[in-house]
Amino acid sequence: MSTWLAIGAVIFGLAGFVAGVLALRTLARLRQSVALLSRGTSGRETILDVAEKHMAASEAVRKDIAELQKDLAVAQKEMETRVATERDGIAQTVDDVTKAVGTMLRRVALVRYDAFEDLGGRLSFSLAILDDHGNGITLTSIASTSDTRLYAKSLTAGAGEHPLSSEEEQAVKAALAR
Repeated sequence: MSTWLAIGAVIFGLAGFVAGVLALRTLARLRQSVALLSRGTSGRETILDVAEKHMAASEAVRKDIAELQKDLAVAQKEMETRVATERDGIAQTVDDVTKAVGTMLRRVALVRYDAFEDLGGRLSFSLAILDDHGNGITLTSIASTSDTRLYAKSLTAGAGEHPLSSEEEQAVKAALAR
């Protein structure tokens, strides 16, 4: 039994020796890696140097991005101010155009009729030309067998400065209805 015990001890000792050699080999590799990280070899940059340079470059990029963000914020404010100014100008222009359109003579109506019983063909007429507020004129042409007369009357808010004939009133009502 002591032989078996001695053989077991030798095997156990050899296994410990192999484990120790492997541990020393691994330790040597780790020392070599640490040496590369901390000192470098033959004038090359170490990983720590590269990491430090990368961190410095990243910080420079971060500062550039922060400055660009500030510049963009200023440019956005300027753009918003310019857009607001242009929007106000456009709104004023639209108001001016709306007011101008309201004063354009664009409501027109024509009423044709026979002014005299002995003359047919509805050659007489009353023409109303108004703006959106009822301001404008009426033109009335009365045709007879021997001549034609033309009358003009100004209108304010749909009412004439002079009394309107029934045909003129009919033309004014028709023009205002359009």
